[in-house]
Parts: sequence; C-alpha cells; structure tokens
Amino acid sequence: MREGWKTVKLKEISTKIGDGLHGTPKYDENGSYFFINGNNLNNGSILIKEDTKRIDEKVYNKIKKELNDRTILIGINGTLGNIGLYKGERIALGKSACYINLVLDVDKNYIRYVFEGQHFQNYAYLFATGSTIKNLGLKAIRNYKINLPPLKTQRKIASILSAHDDL
Repeated sequence: MREGWKTVKLKEISTKIGDGLHGTPKYDENGSYFFINGNNLNNGSILIKEDTKRIDEKVYNKIKKELNDRTILIGINGTLGNIGLYKGERIALGKSACYINLVLDVDKNYIRYVFEGQHFQNYAYLFATGSTIKNLGLKAIRNYKINLPPLKTQRKIASILSAHDDL
C-alpha cells in the first residue's frame, strides 16, 4: 500500500452508524418532514419524489436521528448501495436507509465515491441476507474495510471524481 495510506474499518472513522425506523410512522400529507428510504437515495443526493410520504414535527421528534453535515446515507434494504449525502434536508429515515456520521479528518465526498465504487457494491450484495428482499446489516457496514489515504489525497481524489461527474 502507498505511503500514508491505511486500511480502516468504517466504524473506526465514524462517530455513529445506524438505520431508520423499523415500522410505519403516522403519515401527514401536510407534514413538513419527508419520510425517506433507500429508494430516495441516488448519485449522492436525496430525492424527494411526488409519492414520498410526509410526517409532522411531533412524529419527527420521536423518530429523528442524529444527522449532520458529516452524514452519508446508504440504502441497505431492497435498494442496496444507493448513496445520498445529507445536506440539511427535513427528513426522517425508514429502516432501509443507513446513516453514517464520519469523523472530521475524513473527506465525506471521498467516502461517497468509495461507496459508489464496485468494491463496496459487490461487498453489499455479498454480505446481504434474505432471499426475496436483500438486507445489508449494520454489522457488515461497520466492518467494511476502506483503503484510506491522507486527507489531502482524499480531497484530491474526490475533486477529480466530482469534476468527472460534472462532465
């Protein structure tokens, strides 16, 4: 491995890894929060669709998770491997969305590209359980190993890949 690079488990570079509500909240078509799942995650974004259910603030406060500007979301049930970066959207998570809050000395965009890469995508399908609807457990997420370069290199790699995406 290159100098300065290290192999780490995801749990070593995260402050929190969890998933959303394992159940159905009380929906409110006038609610100000969207209840999202893995199918709302795509190409690093959170997609609010026409049929995305809503919840009110009271329900949100009961089921909210600690999402912040260091949070990456991954589809872990049914829609395996879909990725979204949390950017302050008014959302609550269903069980098919996993959230990962990264430590400060890791580039969130670099980790996004790691998750979108073939290695993680293969890993997700290899470690998923279930015959009809595939489910990737949080233990498998926590134990996923990443080749992590120094922060400056992470930022450079993410910048190059982002520029490529923009094309």
